[in-house]
Amino acid sequence: MALTDFNDLHKAQGLEAVREQVMQAVKAGPVNTEQPPESPPAPSESGGAGEADPLLNALKRYALIHGETKVFDQYSKKVYKQAGMKATLGAKVFNAWLNHEHRKTTTWVEVNGQEQQANSNDPLEKMLSRFVYIYPTKNVWDRQYQDVVTLEALKALMPNDFSRWNEHPRREFRFQEDIVFDPTQQADPEKTINTFTGIPLAPDELARADSYSRCVGILELLRHLCNGDDDVLDWVLRWLAYPLQHVGAKLDTALLFHSDIQGSGKSLFFGRVMTTIYGRYAAILGQHQLESQYTDWRSRLLYAVFEEVLSRTEKHNQMGTIKHMITGTTQRIERKFVSGWEEANHMNGVFLSNEIQPFPLEPSDRRFLVVWPRRTLTAELQHMVSLELDNGGPAAFYQFLLDYPLGDFNPHTKPLDTAARQRIIDFSLPGFEVFYREWKSGEADIPFSPCLTRDLYSVYQGWCKRTGNRPLSETKLITIYASRLHKARKFYRTGQQGQAGQKQGTFFIPDGCNKPDKMTEQDWLGDCVAEFRFRTNGDLEE
Repeated sequence: MALTDFNDLHKAQGLEAVREQVMQAVKAGPVNTEQPPESPPAPSESGGAGEADPLLNALKRYALIHGETKVFDQYSKKVYKQAGMKATLGAKVFNAWLNHEHRKTTTWVEVNGQEQQANSNDPLEKMLSRFVYIYPTKNVWDRQYQDVVTLEALKALMPNDFSRWNEHPRREFRFQEDIVFDPTQQADPEKTINTFTGIPLAPDELARADSYSRCVGILELLRHLCNGDDDVLDWVLRWLAYPLQHVGAKLDTALLFHSDIQGSGKSLFFGRVMTTIYGRYAAILGQHQLESQYTDWRSRLLYAVFEEVLSRTEKHNQMGTIKHMITGTTQRIERKFVSGWEEANHMNGVFLSNEIQPFPLEPSDRRFLVVWPRRTLTAELQHMVSLELDNGGPAAFYQFLLDYPLGDFNPHTKPLDTAARQRIIDFSLPGFEVFYREWKSGEADIPFSPCLTRDLYSVYQGWCKRTGNRPLSETKLITIYASRLHKARKFYRTGQQGQAGQKQGTFFIPDGCNKPDKMTEQDWLGDCVAEFRFRTNGDLEE
């Protein structure tokens, strides 16, 4: 990428030079320009969306107002600007809908008539258009409040008209599985109530012509957080852009930005800039939410920022929950005093921390891109970003992400293996894993060759004493290593020739260790035992 330090470039050469650099970045994008696959459909059962064509659903639901560029939603009875519809449907689906021969057209007279009916002064008519009973629960869907509420709450709100509404033949109802959160717009609008109403912030389409000048500081802030590493910056931009270009896409990965540097700007970018784009579909969360028995905070989220969510005592206990939030397709929502429900999981998460080990990572884990910001945010850049936040910066950056080329990036793209990620993995390794790595690499000064299991355990005990690790029992260590090494009961000969020198023991035999052609197995194994014991300075001699 051609991005440079925008703040310094702006001071040295002016805004035009900055614009040129940003445009080069947008045009260049990643090297591989292969088109990514479409985002996967949301699950069709238990709270997810169906597998219908989003274009067909848009043709059913929306109508262009004659003589206008505005769109009327025939289900919510609301009028939207085209920019908002593009953000909701995605540019590809919206353009196909707009140019489709079967696209509906309506007039202001029809729109006003339907809106007037929905906004009638009769309390009963208002209730009939606003509330939908959810069977078989004690809940209703409130179209105005855009949330699930209890029948008791509705009765308290409308005590004089509740019974008339409850017994009215035109009272609407939906089955519980037909109340869906479907940002992919694949649920049939004639059968379901979609609780997603579109990303509230409209992208600034003029930003493209203006070379994204209103988000130069925001871009430089992200580059600062990525330590100027172009590969990391490009991956993070594509990770941020994909769910906005494919609304509702669930990525199999998450971002982890952690550092012991206070004031690096992590919360400013991920907490302020990105949550402004997602609006009501974003949240900043902490340890309390993660440990709560109620999970309604997860409901209807597209983007979540988790700040210091795990205490030192909970780092291992909550990893299962975190992994499911990242890769799970559905989630159970439990709310106090409301019947729980299953909901499609469209949430993509960012984890922020000032700990060197926010939570343990396994060597095989491929869920996290880990970045360690190395510098404190300068006062000048912080001021620049603050000005942009108040002057259309998030909308311009939203447009930048919509325009950013994705190349071969898709929901299953694996994160980069950064030095920060490897550091967390090394920090998280248990003692037996570190010892095994040192033995295999030769750092333990003992040969990675066939050896008696008891000899290996004795060396392991000495290693634990020197390094301050608490040793496992012999049985546990041998059981763990037996999953990686061939373990067998074998005869071996040491020192003496013939049957008199033959003994029997349990061996670990690493893959690739083969007996020389001119030796018997007993003599070869005996030589391996002798060499192993010699390398330990004779401490293991019988």
